Amino acid sequence: MKNRADIEYKSNGQILAVGIVMSDEFIKLATKEINEEILGIEDILNSCNDDAKVFENSDKLQKHTHKIKGLAPMMGKSSMGGLATVLDDTLKQIMAGKTPQGIFDLMTTSHEKLVQNMNNDFDLEPTVEEAKNFLNGM
Repeated sequence: MKNRADIEYKSNGQILAVGIVMSDEFIKLATKEINEEILGIEDILNSCNDDAKVFENSDKLQKHTHKIKGLAPMMGKSSMGGLATVLDDTLKQIMAGKTPQGIFDLMTTSHEKLVQNMNNDFDLEPTVEEAKNFLNGM
């Protein structure tokens, strides 16, 4: 059986191509890899207890968000890809020297929502908006 990832390519507002057909095998492998990346985030967050520890581990966390950012949309999880993109951008800002207060809470909440989304396609849009607001306020 084939699954469809909804990806649109646009030029000047016109759709050039829609969708890429993904095999069940790809979806299975991508799901496994995303779950591993989410577990990697969890392992790092378990060693953190405040913003300062997230700052110290921002490069490690960013490697995980970067992979999720790329894989999730390819398997039809665009909101997960959106959240990972915002987290990735936030962590890059931290790696560049910014120290926003509340990053530990944002990362912890986002991780919980990623787990829920993988388990039952939980709606991530409110979390994406929260993360965007955090990034814009940095």
